[in-house]
Amino acid sequence: MAKKIILVVALVLIVIFGYKGYEYYSTTYKGDVAYAKIPEEVPTVENTKDDTGEVVPGSKSYKYDFNFVKEDGSTQKMDYELSGDNVTPFKPGSYVKVSLSKKRIVTGPNDVSKSDIPKNVLEKLDK
Repeated sequence: MAKKIILVVALVLIVIFGYKGYEYYSTTYKGDVAYAKIPEEVPTVENTKDDTGEVVPGSKSYKYDFNFVKEDGSTQKMDYELSGDNVTPFKPGSYVKVSLSKKRIVTGPNDVSKSDIPKNVLEKLDK
């Protein structure tokens, strides 16, 4: 009898941890295609700082606040820091495409042609 109870408890724990793991994966790494328009004003170039606030030698950054529009028409705001040794800002007025989860940009941003953006998304981006 005790073995059956232990087996049931172990099975319940496996199901709970499996669900929580899948939920974490879905919200962090599973992305939807989204687009953003680069602002006309180029952000100020700054020294790149690591997670502790220390300046990264030789690295510069541009900080962007994007208003992404997903293919289903929903919107999501997200910050993005473009950084590197010889970093150049995005071209003002251009468009980028990303894979966007609920918590982060999974892949991108990559330049995209205006003609490759769905019409319903482009209408929201150009407002």
